[in-house]
Amino acid sequence: MTKLLAQLLSSKEPQFHQTLARLEAAAGHASHDIRLSEDINQIQRAKLQQLGLDPDDTTGEELFHALQEKLKSDDALLIKRLRQISAYQVNAAANLSEGIAAATTDVLQGSLIFVLKCSVAKRALAKFPPKKVMKALNFRSYESMLKHVPIGLLLPVAQEIEGTGWLQHYNTFLKTLKPRDFEERLVSVYSPHTDKWLAFKSQLLAISKQTVLVNKELGSMVVLPLPNQPVPGIATLTLAGAASGLNAIYAASSYFRLSQVAKDFGNRIAHSAGDEPQIVSLDYFSTPLSWETVVRFIHHMQGQLGNPLDAHIGAEELIGWQPVEHLIQRIAPEMEFWRDCGHVGRLDASSDPVSFNVTDNALSLVNRKSYHERYVHHARRALWQELIARYIRPDLLSAAVSAELAPKLATVNADN
Repeated sequence: MTKLLAQLLSSKEPQFHQTLARLEAAAGHASHDIRLSEDINQIQRAKLQQLGLDPDDTTGEELFHALQEKLKSDDALLIKRLRQISAYQVNAAANLSEGIAAATTDVLQGSLIFVLKCSVAKRALAKFPPKKVMKALNFRSYESMLKHVPIGLLLPVAQEIEGTGWLQHYNTFLKTLKPRDFEERLVSVYSPHTDKWLAFKSQLLAISKQTVLVNKELGSMVVLPLPNQPVPGIATLTLAGAASGLNAIYAASSYFRLSQVAKDFGNRIAHSAGDEPQIVSLDYFSTPLSWETVVRFIHHMQGQLGNPLDAHIGAEELIGWQPVEHLIQRIAPEMEFWRDCGHVGRLDASSDPVSFNVTDNALSLVNRKSYHERYVHHARRALWQELIARYIRPDLLSAAVSAELAPKLATVNADN
């Protein structure tokens, strides 16, 4: 069973076996690797049967093409649903990206996040205005641009195109932040469709290579305009990007709230803007533990053991995160096939994985990849997180978070 996980993850031996042995020892030899391997086998066999394939007599290439056809069919149904949402909630134009923005907003269900105040961001950017954005949108001044462009729309775009010098100024600003600069607010989701933004879209796509832009510290997301006649898979890929963006915002928000007591609060915000936060004090892991993996673990524990971080953060701060394919299926029931497949793969005759992950398959479809060029990295990332999450011990996690914060506790004063 350990061999299956190692091959799906493309991990090197004997390092992978040694890592698992250490995890097993720390968890009291709970055999989580065996259970996870069995779960993967059961899921992939059930999915093959749903596709009308024989689990005992299907090649990797046959499976890949069946998954691509399934996604193409589901994507067509998704487009219809998104157009209906857009026409009903936005306007008669029924733009796909506006449908994605509206559907994503609906699934939030009023969940509050702990993020940077818009007023603080506006004042900061006045000192280093995003001039490339101003030029692209034909504004003569920063003040004029702010009257027409929400800061939640402006900042994610500026991060993509302004360049290294501007990002250095922005990073310096983030390091100065205090907890008082943050507030509870809803996630902001934008999908601009004015002529200026439609003309700007190509430049943004060329630079970012993404149809969804996210700013975690401000809790905002931008869904770029999609063509009226989209290529197969792009609607699914964009919705997956929006779901992933939501997760990044939820995870970051809980980390920001947790970090309020830390003396280096601003440095933590600056680091989180570019990289995923990590917990480094869990000694039995070979590498720092990503905060998203911690959140995945909390998601698994809902309704079971309670919240091991109660001493630091309330459970309500962590309930917004869900696996990407779960969020997609909540928005579009037509995508139910892909639920619980995020970390699942099947080995072909060469012991190379075929991914069941919806994002991997959408990427392969959009980019017209052949079987030998297929994407698998989203499934691998999800599988690694799933494996590690199963080995987290609540008592050790709570102690590790305390160890992370204790040396850096800030003195409570009027400024904090």
